[in-house]
Amino acid sequence: MPQQEKWESVEAFVGVDSDVILNYLTAQQHVHPHTATRDVLRKTTEVFGYCEKAIERSLEWLKIDPDGSIGRLRRSELMQLAKSVHRFWMQNAASAV
Repeated sequence: MPQQEKWESVEAFVGVDSDVILNYLTAQQHVHPHTATRDVLRKTTEVFGYCEKAIERSLEWLKIDPDGSIGRLRRSELMQLAKSVHRFWMQNAASAV
């Protein structure tokens, strides 16, 4: 990957923190409660541009069923999910640069 592309990918997540991800997941939980957690997280990758590897690691680490509906997650689980996705995203981005 050329250096220019690396910097563009790093700039993509400036201003996006775990609270922004949490707010988006909370909105999706209320608007589409029967949608699979995996599908909601895939949609967030399109919105925020983070890597799918961060999603996979977060779901595995938190032991959340990716095929379960987003509406079944408790607020505390959503918070942990948002924070872990953000943390793994930052780790992946830092190792790519």
